[in-house]
Amino acid sequence: MKNFIRKSGQLLMLILFSVTACTADRAIDDINMGLSKTSVFDDPTPMLSQYSMIEPGEQDRMPRAYSTLPPQIGHTVDEYLPITMEENECIDCHDRRKQLLRKGWEWKVGRKLPMPDDHYGTFKQKGGSEEIAGSRYNCMQCHVPLSNATPLVENTFK
Repeated sequence: MKNFIRKSGQLLMLILFSVTACTADRAIDDINMGLSKTSVFDDPTPMLSQYSMIEPGEQDRMPRAYSTLPPQIGHTVDEYLPITMEENECIDCHDRRKQLLRKGWEWKVGRKLPMPDDHYGTFKQKGGSEEIAGSRYNCMQCHVPLSNATPLVENTFK
C-alpha cells in the first residue's frame, strides 16, 4: 500500500512538472498583462497641474465633499517642505493650544485653522493631551494642497 501511494505521488509530480514546463515557454505580452484590452503604453500622459500660489491667510475655508474629509491646504506649501517630525512648520501655525488659549478666539479669513482634538494624544488615548500624536506629524499624508488638476475620472460621490 505504501509503495502504491509513493508511486502515485511520483506520477502526480511528474505530470505537474511536465505541464509547468510546457506552459513556461509562453511569455505574456504587455497587452495581455492586465485587465484592459489595450496596451498600458496607449494611456495618455496626464496634463501637468499647478499648485496654488496663494499665501497663508489669504484663502477662505474651502467646502468639503463630506464631513470627515480632511480639509485641503489652501496655500502654497513649497517653502514648508520637506515635513519631518523634527521640522514641521504646519504645527508652528496650526497648533490648537496656541490659538484656543486666546480669549474670544474665532476663526475668520486670515486666521489659521487649528488642528482638531483627535490630532493630539497617543494611539490609545486620542485627544485631551497637550502633545501632538506621533502619527500626525506628516500633514500631507491626509491633507493635500489645492491645485488646478483636472480629475482623471468623474466624481459620482453623493
